[in-house]
Amino acid sequence: METRSPAAAEIERRMALLNLNKKRLAELAGLNETYVHDILRGKSRNPGGDRLEKVAAVLGCTASDLLRGGAAGGSGTAALRLKALRERAGYTVRGLARDLGLGEKFSSYAFYENKLKKDYIPVELVRKLVPLLTDRGDPPIAASEVWALCGIVPGATDLNESIRRAERAAMPMQADDGAITVHEYDISPQAGAGAIVDHTACGDGEGHPTLESWRIPRDFIRNYLPDTAGLAIIRVAGNSMEPEFAAGDRVLVDTGHRVPSPDGVYVLWNGMGVVIKQLMLVPNSRPPRIRIISVNPTYPVDEVDASDLVINGRVVGKWVWK
Repeated sequence: METRSPAAAEIERRMALLNLNKKRLAELAGLNETYVHDILRGKSRNPGGDRLEKVAAVLGCTASDLLRGGAAGGSGTAALRLKALRERAGYTVRGLARDLGLGEKFSSYAFYENKLKKDYIPVELVRKLVPLLTDRGDPPIAASEVWALCGIVPGATDLNESIRRAERAAMPMQADDGAITVHEYDISPQAGAGAIVDHTACGDGEGHPTLESWRIPRDFIRNYLPDTAGLAIIRVAGNSMEPEFAAGDRVLVDTGHRVPSPDGVYVLWNGMGVVIKQLMLVPNSRPPRIRIISVNPTYPVDEVDASDLVINGRVVGKWVWK
């Protein structure tokens, strides 16, 4: 029988995706390794608070995402949580639909409880639900429980900005006009944690904020990449990759490519910020070691174990203006 917190399995899953061990995760979160160890081993069965938020930030999610564990990805999760809150508030489906301004069109609301297959419900619906459900029921429903229906955690960042980010991220990734949406993230050190947060239905969580959302012809991208999912745009900072990549250049990153093979240019977390570097596998090294190279020759070449690298993705293109 599983005796660990639901967060344990979700932390392990996200650690594997980011190629992190528990020591590295603790370092990036600014915590003692014992804290992470105790969660993973089941010694801490009810983790929470600021320390779990720090762990979540490194893993590119929120503490509530970790605590929901595997259920966060299950079909109908948002529908079940919405129904539970409605019943706890003492509302019938018809009653809540009327208070939402839907009149007798209660089936429009019932869709979100009975047929929605996504992990989150739309931000605009949650905005209407907050004043209706908050403080009702036993125990009284907290506003944060309602906001969580669309993946927003009040208090972690400015609420209005979190709502705007969630609305931007809810834009369809592929539209009927043949274009895809690619988000541009702010990777300045003060803007986020160790990972560019992948697109989710709820927005980009509490990681790097979305600066813009770009519409790019899908067929154009597919000339170069067979898979258009998981793409992100960032701007180069610093001069370590000049002249190939100048400060301010926009580059396109495939966040699904997190294994440093083949050799090429990748986006890394270096312990203080997100950087762009050239990676090269050291031939015949055991365990595998990676050279971290700056194009600018004034910067030294580093060499690390592959297991110590935190890779966000591979650089697959850049914008060039003539």
